[in-house]
Amino acid sequence: MTTDSLASSDLPVLTTDRLRLRPFCTDDTDWVLDVSLDPEIQHWVSLPIPYQRPHAHYFVHSIAIAKARSGTAAEFAIDDGVTRQPLGRVGLHRKPGESAEIGFWLAANARGSGVMTDAVRVVCRWGLSSAGMQLRRIAWHARVGNVASRRVAERVGLTIHPYTEQLTWRGQPTEKCVGELMAP
Repeated sequence: MTTDSLASSDLPVLTTDRLRLRPFCTDDTDWVLDVSLDPEIQHWVSLPIPYQRPHAHYFVHSIAIAKARSGTAAEFAIDDGVTRQPLGRVGLHRKPGESAEIGFWLAANARGSGVMTDAVRVVCRWGLSSAGMQLRRIAWHARVGNVASRRVAERVGLTIHPYTEQLTWRGQPTEKCVGELMAP
């Protein structure tokens, strides 16, 4: 991990008992590529297919790092708190007003352990706080059938709306579940 890329970001390092959520750095491209090749992630996350190294480089440099610098997003790499092994990502992307949309994915070896619930909870808390992005609302959506994403949203306390919205997914019409978390 290069310290220059971390120092250039205004994002803090957030921690839980077992996780370390940090700003992305230039050295993250290879693990982003590896995780993004997972068929389960490609099934649920809007990624180019085939996913290649230039796509991972673009995500790390032009989205995670550049948007953090501009203040339009807060992308965190989720690391194991002890081993520092990268496990996934969670990001908040600003929308009009005091709102942001949350997105997340997790490496296969970390699924089913509550890691994502912990990570999303701490990022939401930070995003809604005066020390964070000072948001009033965090929006979430996932395609119907993405049970894992919905469970995380429910466990974190998002209100899941009793309706679905239309979505075009890889050129095909489908539906998505939507939810939100409001500031207290």
